[in-house]
Amino acid sequence: MKAITFVTIIFFGLIGCNKDKVKSPSDFTDRTGFIEIHRCYCSESAFRYLIVINEINGTKRYNPVNLPVDFKDSNSQIAFTANLLNDSSVVYTNTATDAVIEDFRVRNINLVKINKVNN
Repeated sequence: MKAITFVTIIFFGLIGCNKDKVKSPSDFTDRTGFIEIHRCYCSESAFRYLIVINEINGTKRYNPVNLPVDFKDSNSQIAFTANLLNDSSVVYTNTATDAVIEDFRVRNINLVKINKVNN
């Protein structure tokens, strides 16, 4: 009787561990998001184009190091595949007195493929 109970517990335990594949924050295969532009008045071309992804645990921003010029439009809906890089970038902002300060950091990604999504 103990053996049957033990096997039943193991069987249901293994079935319970069989989860559907959920994309992790580092899995950037066939993801969707949009382009967000950050402007710092610290130089003539101080634009930072970020990819924003809405995830279950909140909104995440990433810096695409190789974003093509055709995608540098605010709020462009995109579908993309990318590799997460081991470094990050700083996004700067201006204070009320025009001083430049660090606003936040974002992880860098290297785009493998990117397409605009028609809405």
